[in-house]
Amino acid sequence: MYIGLGIGKKLKDIQQRFNVEKVTSQTRKYLPVTQADAEALPYWPIITSQSPTELQQFRWGLLSTTTKPEQVESTPLRRLHVLSQDLALKAYAREPFQNGQRALVLADRFFVHRKEGKNQVLYQLSLRYNQLFALAGIYETWQHEDQVIPTFTLITTPGNSLLKFINNVTGLMPVIIDPEHESLWLSDRPSDDPAITSLLQPFDEKQMKALRLTHTDQLSLFEPSPF
Repeated sequence: MYIGLGIGKKLKDIQQRFNVEKVTSQTRKYLPVTQADAEALPYWPIITSQSPTELQQFRWGLLSTTTKPEQVESTPLRRLHVLSQDLALKAYAREPFQNGQRALVLADRFFVHRKEGKNQVLYQLSLRYNQLFALAGIYETWQHEDQVIPTFTLITTPGNSLLKFINNVTGLMPVIIDPEHESLWLSDRPSDDPAITSLLQPFDEKQMKALRLTHTDQLSLFEPSPF
């Protein structure tokens, strides 16, 4: 399953929307990104349960505590996202999820492919009014000697009817956390609390819109992430 992310808003807009009180020095260099390819393992703005008022940048692609140093640049695709039903089953996801290491992954659009015959057509998904939103994630800080890499992965769930049409291979979509539940997701409640697990649902398709991108659009979207 391919997922790309985009965030075109200014830093001040992000701070206002998510009530950010502190911004890390690295994050102050933030620039809007039209689209970031997950497989490039970009650093991305997130908010963690440990620091719910701080905007940080973690690397996409979860590294577990058992990841070897020679593996940190070749995170397998499965660690870019994890199905909600597998959070307690996958060894690399189980510990951070059970430890309450939950995160909001910030964006104002995401991208998935639709299979059409032999072709893969890219679609851009956003909220109806292009507003910022938060995707559910978990995070882990990997460390070996002096090397420290903060990482995250997205949580996916069976999609709503819109995403099932577009992502017609797996039918999955990333979990979008409703704004009124973002503080709950970042709270210290146990991850097996029904109030937390109930958030891992497909988002209301009536609040979303999709844009089918032309071949030219697709080429222009694949810009390197500045993070």
